[in-house]
Amino acid sequence: MTFARTLLTALTLMVPLGVAAPTLAFDSAPVPDSLTTKYGETRAYFSDWLAVCTPGEDACRAVAYAGKVGHVGDYQFFVHSDLVGLDHRLMFVPVAVMADASQPFEIIIDGESLGTFEPDADNGYYRDGNVINEFTLGQSRSNLDVLPAMLAGSSMVVRFTDEYGQTGNVTFSLAGITNALRWMDAYRSGE
Repeated sequence: MTFARTLLTALTLMVPLGVAAPTLAFDSAPVPDSLTTKYGETRAYFSDWLAVCTPGEDACRAVAYAGKVGHVGDYQFFVHSDLVGLDHRLMFVPVAVMADASQPFEIIIDGESLGTFEPDADNGYYRDGNVINEFTLGQSRSNLDVLPAMLAGSSMVVRFTDEYGQTGNVTFSLAGITNALRWMDAYRSGE
């Protein structure tokens, strides 16, 4: 699927939901089943995605888990949003096994590859600071290619090489990601 077709599909899916494209405005106050944890985070679940915001902070995140989903799951995929309307940061975190940081990743949404993401490049992925097993996709490609495809898709596979040279294929459900991002924007906007 081309970028233009993916973006058009994502925007088309949002319009019937009462959303003026391309913003992800949520048309109600934070959902009634949101909860505030003892750590002060407000959390809400949307199908297979958890949205998390901290009062008084602009940054929020949505996370999906894959594998043996227990306390943190074997694999995590984050969508970080620092300010409403600005770019998102997408991050893959393999917990069950270390990924080989010298090898590319591939993102596949609904069976269609978005290509490979090479290490240490804006159109690839990088690691922040000294965190050894968190891989952030380059922002340009994240926001122009990956996120619109995620919003329009139903499942995503992250293909990577682990520390033993084995290929890992991790499937994440995309059910609920659009509403999780909308909720995060609404939470920060005080809607």
